[in-house]
Amino acid sequence: MLRATLKGMASRKARLVLTSLAVVLGTMFVAAAMVLTATMEKSVAGVIADAYTGVDAVVTRDAESGGMGGPGNPAAMAIPADILEQVRATDGVDRADGAVEGQVKAIGDDGKLVGTFAPTIGLNWASGEGQGDYIEVRDGRGPEADGEVAVSAKFAADSGFTVGDSVTVYSDTVNREDAVDYEIVGIYGLSGDRDSLAGETQIAFSTGDAQRLLTGGEDVYTSIYVYGDAVDTDAIAAAVGSDFKVQTGEEASEAAAQGFAVVSDFMGYIFLGFGLVAVFVSIFLIINTFTIIVSQRQRELALLRAIGAGRGQVVRSVLTEALIIGIGASVIGFGLGLLLGWGLSEVVSSTMMGGLPVRLLIPATTLWALAVGIGVTVLSALLPAVKASSVPPVAAMREAVNPPKPLRGITIAGGTVFLAGAVLLAFGLTDNLGGEKLTGILVGVGIAFVGVTMLTPILSRPLVALLGAVMSWSFSGRLGKLNAGRNPRRTAITASALMIAVALITGIATLVSSIKSTTAEALDLNLDSDLIVSGAQGGASIPSFSPQKVEEIRALPEVEEVGDLYADFSNTKVNGEEAVLSSSSDLEAALAVVGGTVADGSVSDLAADAVVVDEGTAEDRGVAVGDTVDVTFSDGTTEPLRIAALLEGYDLTNGWWVSPAQVEHFMVQKPMQAYIAVADGADVAAVQDEVHEILRDEPEVGVTNNAEFVEQQTGGLDTILAAVQILLALAMIIAVIGVVNTLVLSVLERTRELGLLRAVGMTRGQVRRMITVESVIICVFGAVLGIAVGIGLGWTVQQALEEEGLANFALPWGLIVTYLVAAVVVGLLAAIAPAARAAKLNVLGAIAYE
Repeated sequence: MLRATLKGMASRKARLVLTSLAVVLGTMFVAAAMVLTATMEKSVAGVIADAYTGVDAVVTRDAESGGMGGPGNPAAMAIPADILEQVRATDGVDRADGAVEGQVKAIGDDGKLVGTFAPTIGLNWASGEGQGDYIEVRDGRGPEADGEVAVSAKFAADSGFTVGDSVTVYSDTVNREDAVDYEIVGIYGLSGDRDSLAGETQIAFSTGDAQRLLTGGEDVYTSIYVYGDAVDTDAIAAAVGSDFKVQTGEEASEAAAQGFAVVSDFMGYIFLGFGLVAVFVSIFLIINTFTIIVSQRQRELALLRAIGAGRGQVVRSVLTEALIIGIGASVIGFGLGLLLGWGLSEVVSSTMMGGLPVRLLIPATTLWALAVGIGVTVLSALLPAVKASSVPPVAAMREAVNPPKPLRGITIAGGTVFLAGAVLLAFGLTDNLGGEKLTGILVGVGIAFVGVTMLTPILSRPLVALLGAVMSWSFSGRLGKLNAGRNPRRTAITASALMIAVALITGIATLVSSIKSTTAEALDLNLDSDLIVSGAQGGASIPSFSPQKVEEIRALPEVEEVGDLYADFSNTKVNGEEAVLSSSSDLEAALAVVGGTVADGSVSDLAADAVVVDEGTAEDRGVAVGDTVDVTFSDGTTEPLRIAALLEGYDLTNGWWVSPAQVEHFMVQKPMQAYIAVADGADVAAVQDEVHEILRDEPEVGVTNNAEFVEQQTGGLDTILAAVQILLALAMIIAVIGVVNTLVLSVLERTRELGLLRAVGMTRGQVRRMITVESVIICVFGAVLGIAVGIGLGWTVQQALEEEGLANFALPWGLIVTYLVAAVVVGLLAAIAPAARAAKLNVLGAIAYE
């Protein structure tokens, strides 16, 4: 039986290759995802370790012991200068350097911010110089006095500046109007010939300038680097006290690497997810291929049964073939996955991590990709193998093979599964699952999706007939329609691969459209403003602008009202619970243009000891007008504030609003946005131009109308959608392979039939058109079903998130049409090879087939 199996495989090389391709692709992406994640984690850890080379201990503020904020708020993480002296005086310490590090903002030669995606990090040169070979000066020198800076090579490349130029730098501590021009005296890189650590740009200042920019000019540091052969971290911890954390260089390196590894983990999970989608889609292709092979080999299998082969031997024969294919294809996919993982690591490094040196790591867990590929192949072949064992020996003496099984059983089973999923989904959407609502909805969607897949054969009959009616205007078209509908199971399982890909894409696109529609409607219904001043956030930086600009905008004769918005959300709390704090220089004006109203109390001339909250938040927290709450700001200050009013209306007014007098405690003490209402009859476009002129020297923000603001706020969703579409193209490729495989095997199965058609006068061109129509019908059927399922998936998610604010359901009509057109193109491409093969059949040879 083994020799018969091997000889049978050798005689069907085309089938072998087509079946193997799906397994190769699925295994490849699973392996690549694991290699990408492990490689980027190792690379990041290696780079961070380089940064701490020679550092024996690191002292930082302990956030849990009084320090608030983080890298975006270095002033709140301050270490007093006397702590540095205590560290230096500790036994075993040879040298200790105070470091001042945080995010700054620099204006490039184009007048825009440098590093809007990745942040610009400011540091004092003494701390960088003290780390030995980690900093490599490439041109000029390091700063030796106030007013001088050295910049990283990536900053020089992104900004267009070079040694001798001046660069304007400010920060959240230093307002834009108080920004100072610094002379660039040097350009440096990092060890390993890198221009950046992880995509950021850097500027190194004198210690005094760094403190002025990042700590408000106080003589404090954000961390202390300690060197010495006999450094004792316990002794240092005892010297500095419990408010500070002391780590070894290795511990600090590991902690820093964990933060950077989030990016690589995220990318790895994405590729792993799509790898598993590829594997899932491959299952349909493998099942279909083995089903067709078993069908075509019924006489062969019957002969084996007739000469004494038992059912178990037949099952083992088919499973052996699957095992051989699975092992061979998985090994090839595994090897390609290692190469792809390395390549993806290089891409992620160069595009997102600033040229991070890639340190390839192939973890032992990558072997799971082999197990997945082999296991999926064998399990997918199990049902066809059992079917093969049921072939009666008498079939060897018949010309006709067993007719397709009736669809009653699969239809009843599919309907039952779909109904179970629909019931669970309905319970979730009607809030009958309590705290498990979201879990119930997701499980219900999954079960219903499986049910739809099982119902695909019965659905194929009416849909294929309907789609075929459009293409059956010719003799070839009518035959193609009949061929597509003659075996509903085969058509359904072939189309299912395409259905899954299109369903996922359509579902995500529908969700994105719904978010955009909800955002646009919320602005139209609630905002009474005509123009909005805002900016795109880059890194941890919050776009902001000078408060004086608000007054200049208010002074414009065509402007009726301006509401500015301040926000603080870095470790801010109310009564110990996390909360976002907001403020406005004129809260009444802000409410007038953003659609909020006062439900109880007053917001006029809000006192410094007062706070305002929306009704929903007040109900959740169990507070009311007149109550006192403890408000903690990002600088660590906690003050008792009295609730002066409750708000209702637009979501933008939700949360806690404090007096302008409290803005001094905010991490960013400048407005982030401003909403402008234009006087009736005024030219909005002309006012927008005037505001643009006012903001000309504000590189972080711009002015947009409401429609442009929606596009600005939702632009990232389009990027995500594009990335998902590109990645899910993998499933489309497997779907194409599935259609090609089915058609090729179908052509082989219908060799005599095709020969008879040619013998009675059918031309080669008609044969090609017949196969092409069959291919297009299968692909369009899969796309139509996928679009329907995807719309249902998007609607379900929208309904589940309706209480979270996703109120509108909107369809991406443009993309839906695109997917239908793409299905036709896929059908045309998939038909090329099978149609050519069918057209080239020798008429006499085909008639004499078998």
